[in-house]
Amino acid sequence: MNINTNTKQAKIELSSRLQDELKLLEKVAQNITVGTKTIGQVKYTAVLIKRMPLSSQKFKVTNSDVLFLLPPEYPRIPPIGCYLNYPWKTVGQGDHHFTHQSHYGAPFLSEEGWYWYCVGLGGGFNREKWLNAWRPGKEPEKGHNLATLFITARHAINSGD
Repeated sequence: MNINTNTKQAKIELSSRLQDELKLLEKVAQNITVGTKTIGQVKYTAVLIKRMPLSSQKFKVTNSDVLFLLPPEYPRIPPIGCYLNYPWKTVGQGDHHFTHQSHYGAPFLSEEGWYWYCVGLGGGFNREKWLNAWRPGKEPEKGHNLATLFITARHAINSGD
């Protein structure tokens, strides 16, 4: 497996579920690093995907890093959107999902160079609809997982819709 854990931190222990999901993610993404990030009292599992390709028709750069902050209740509760380390200007570019602000309870990380992107697997971010739309299976490959979330994010970020 080509997934690194953050060497600046103590070794983190990943559940077998998360290890299985990372194997699925590795099939669709490369250069994955896993660590932790504590914000306030909440300790997230941070999944960083380096150099995700970006559409040349939408962006002036060829790639961006993507960060998912998995809440402690993951996979029961999905992450709220994702973060990019590329602060593209959205005015006139038609992407209302990228606002330079965090919403729906997602941590604000712009001061650290991470800009929130509103993406999920259906249901918008009305909490009830959102939780009902997120459907992780008992077996990771038979439901929503990190790979399906990354594919959805990559498509949303790169599409002109």
